[in-house]
Amino acid sequence: MKGKEPLIPKGFAGKIIKTFIFFALTMGAVYLAVFALQLSALHRKIRADEETQLSVTAGRSEESMTVIAEENLIALIKWASDRTDDEFWIAAHDLKILRRQVSDIYRNPRFFGRRPVSPARPENAGKPALQLLSPGDYEKITPDELDMIERLANLEPMLRESLIKSDFNVDVGIATMDGLCLDMDRLSEKKIMEDGRPISLDVRDQTWYTGAVERGDVFFYPIHSLIYDFDEVAYATPVYVDNELVAVLEGSIQMDLLRSFLEDRDLGDSGFTVLISDKGQLACSSRASGELKSPEDYAPDIRESVNPGLREAINKGLSGETGVTRLMVDGEEYYAAYGYMRSCGWIQIIFVSVDEVMDPAHVLLEEMREISHQDIIEQEIGFRRSGIFAFTVFMIILGIGIVVVSGVARRNARPIALMAERVGGIAEDNIRFEMDESYKTGDEIQILAESFSETLNKSKEYVKELLAITSEKERVNTELSLATRIQADMLPSRFPAFPDRTEFNIYASMTPAKEVGGDFYDFFFTGDDRLAMVIADVSGKGVPAALFMMMVRTMIQNRLIDNMDVARVLEDVNNAICANNREKMFVTVWLGILDLESGVLEAANAGHEYPMVKEPGGRFEIIKNKHGFIIGGKENMKYTGYQILMKPGSKLLVYTDGVPEAMNEEGKLFGRERMLQAVNGAADLKPEDIIANVSGEVKKYMGSAEQVDDVTMLCMEYYGKSSGEQADEE
Repeated sequence: MKGKEPLIPKGFAGKIIKTFIFFALTMGAVYLAVFALQLSALHRKIRADEETQLSVTAGRSEESMTVIAEENLIALIKWASDRTDDEFWIAAHDLKILRRQVSDIYRNPRFFGRRPVSPARPENAGKPALQLLSPGDYEKITPDELDMIERLANLEPMLRESLIKSDFNVDVGIATMDGLCLDMDRLSEKKIMEDGRPISLDVRDQTWYTGAVERGDVFFYPIHSLIYDFDEVAYATPVYVDNELVAVLEGSIQMDLLRSFLEDRDLGDSGFTVLISDKGQLACSSRASGELKSPEDYAPDIRESVNPGLREAINKGLSGETGVTRLMVDGEEYYAAYGYMRSCGWIQIIFVSVDEVMDPAHVLLEEMREISHQDIIEQEIGFRRSGIFAFTVFMIILGIGIVVVSGVARRNARPIALMAERVGGIAEDNIRFEMDESYKTGDEIQILAESFSETLNKSKEYVKELLAITSEKERVNTELSLATRIQADMLPSRFPAFPDRTEFNIYASMTPAKEVGGDFYDFFFTGDDRLAMVIADVSGKGVPAALFMMMVRTMIQNRLIDNMDVARVLEDVNNAICANNREKMFVTVWLGILDLESGVLEAANAGHEYPMVKEPGGRFEIIKNKHGFIIGGKENMKYTGYQILMKPGSKLLVYTDGVPEAMNEEGKLFGRERMLQAVNGAADLKPEDIIANVSGEVKKYMGSAEQVDDVTMLCMEYYGKSSGEQADEE
């Protein structure tokens, strides 16, 4: 252990430090003595008056403003929550009235005639219209189902009146236990698909339907409507006849109009208002940013993510309390007044900045400070005079110190200057530094010179080592480039792959995250009319993953020659890898064999991404089959095959997780939803154009973010035996 170094070391540094300390202490003592005399007198007078006045004024002002603000906010939240609750009460009241009418029809259907109903029609766009929604083909609605629906259609005038009585209303309807729904709204065009057919919708799967049945009474829930493509508050209530559920009534309020309604309650420049559902969801907010900004997803309970003060206020409000508290939102302190709305079980919270509320008190304090400031100015006149005198003395002493220190430093710095001159003459071919008598000063200068000499001698060896390391690095880079080319050559890369085959068109691509990747794809014939397709994703990256990939690819090819059962092939490959897998690597695999004669695709999945399939004239959809376990994870695993019928014009897209899990600069995933949109954006194009469109959307989404995983896709379009010639001509 080294001894403690002295405060003032010996040698060159000690000489400079001793000289500097002497003059610094002298200058500091004179300056501080003059400054302290003037400052002491100034502080005694100002502090006594200012602190007394400001502390008393500030305390009383803030206390008074706090009491007034809390009383006013409690009165405001009671009034505002009652006004908002009125809108929910009206909606619930209308459903309860409608519930009695629906119950009467179910009890006495013979007393009501049948009124014809139809699915949504384009000519009804923009005006109130009653339309029928079905979970399947409208032609398959049974006579019994249609009988009750047409009797319920007698309530069309009541449904119309409920819809048009408020600008907030989006729709109102009656859903039966068969999944049918009579819906009254002004948005008929939203219920018609691009091909002119009405949409299919099973209302029994909707949150408002299940929530109302579960609650047994009026149920309110914020959602993003997939039909209308905007946010709304859906509300519903069940209808029981002799304790038997016969229907669910529903309606919805447009969220944008509700948000505008709430913004009228905002206070001052900083105020904003939010609605919290009975499940803790942030249903509506007039705030544009921050932890309480207008929500993008209504599913989460925000109490799990907000600060403790806000969570406590929400819990108190949902328990039925009305009150006001001070809490932090986005780093700023706010008053939060919360009120319970009994009609829906939600709460309304009005926020206003504490600073804005306390602003009148702050203005008063500023006026007090201005009065004190006049006293300070009188004292500063005397302080300036003393300061000028002290500064003059300081400059004189500083000048003397500079002259003295400069002389001492100049004498002691001569050896250093000589050393710098000789070091500057060192060149690449003359790395030498020889000791000189002028460097032998017995202090740090001599130590520095000796270190230069020793360091330069070592530098010669370091240069040699650096050249060797650089040469080795170039060799490794050359080998990696070669590995990249070898891997690319192993995968099918010449398209069209089978120009003489007219039954299908296939295209694939792989973009590795490193020089070599762990993804691979393959396609080849296992018979005259049987096309095998493989896509896989090996754990890890780089050369180890690439070697493992080549081994798995070879195993699958060899076993497909003797075995047409795709599930059995995966089982054999898994057992073969697990038998000698000391590195514990694994791979996900999707394997399929397409019978070009029948269009039947036999497939099996070992922990890989779900495939996407497009039927003729349709859109790509994700086919969710039962996954098997990953290859290489555990011996004797069983895999289950499944079939997909490829009709002429059908398309198949398989891919690795590098596509949906691509991340942008903010670390957010591209996701399967964006991928499905990108695929369907080019659904009617050739396989190579579909893959190019998805790749382009992924790159655009990633921006400047680094690619962290291999991106691999394979797309196949099936023409069939009879349409092969026609596809070739096109």
